[in-house]
Amino acid sequence: MVLGGAAVSVCAQKPVPKPKPDDATITVDTTEVLLPVTVRDSSGGFASDLKAEDFSIYEDGIPQPISSFALKRMPVHVVLLIDTSSSTAHELEDFKAAALRFINQLDPEDKICLIRFDDVVELVQDWTSSRATLKRAMNRLQTGMFTKFNDALYLAAREQLGKVKGRKAVIVLTDGIDSGRGSITPERAYRTMVEEEVPVYAVSKTRIQGRADRDKLEFYQTASSSSSVNQLQIDGLKMSLQQLEESERYLERIAEETGGRIFLPERFDDLGDAYQQVADELRSQYVIFYTPTNPSRDGSYRSIRVKVKQTGYRATTRFGYYPK
Repeated sequence: MVLGGAAVSVCAQKPVPKPKPDDATITVDTTEVLLPVTVRDSSGGFASDLKAEDFSIYEDGIPQPISSFALKRMPVHVVLLIDTSSSTAHELEDFKAAALRFINQLDPEDKICLIRFDDVVELVQDWTSSRATLKRAMNRLQTGMFTKFNDALYLAAREQLGKVKGRKAVIVLTDGIDSGRGSITPERAYRTMVEEEVPVYAVSKTRIQGRADRDKLEFYQTASSSSSVNQLQIDGLKMSLQQLEESERYLERIAEETGGRIFLPERFDDLGDAYQQVADELRSQYVIFYTPTNPSRDGSYRSIRVKVKQTGYRATTRFGYYPK
């Protein structure tokens, strides 16, 4: 496949075997809507003792009957997106270490694939549950110059997760700034994530980079020199800070509206904690299925809202979907 003028390697995906219908697994009916739902109590902890009758599901404001329900009973397919552009090259080893710790926190039956993105978007490792295989793939990561972030999101959703039935997620480590040299617009990338029902967990380095840029800006602004070179540095840093703010808003949007979450560590030492929180959330999610009362499959957008009937709980899931 060629994406944005760059060759993209995508291996053929092997069929996912159907789980045996026992108490530990649930199967997917093509007419059902699958909702991974995260519930937190008033203290911010995961609520793990709720039952199906504790939830209310609404599609376009209309109550929907729950057809099946489970807590952390379904394996998840996770795409790890790693930004290997020049803006992250110095921190790549920290990124790899944090990602490997995350992989080790997942359940043994979960499957992971690894995609890197810079000048190209490359599938470094197709679906596997082998930690050793993923570690070797991490060690093969190379770096480039530019950042085809939206191309990477599109590839992850359409080519990798578009073929998957069941729980799925994208975890991306980036500053979210797209160099604009790819072929996919932000809106198209976002629409594809929604179409393929993929929650995005963004571990953003915008706060880390922003703090470094603000420190540099303060230095140049207080320097005695008023040379044109000094002013160019100031203008460049102001532009960089504006880009980071816009990027953070974009990451917040796609994370919230797809049912994922954004993490904004202030230091590289906090990357491991952010990944740990993603792993904890994936392990603590409820999986709720409902069969829509509107049987039309016309592709028009449907909004979704999930409520816990008891007070003191907050449920989060994706904002909606496009029935196929």
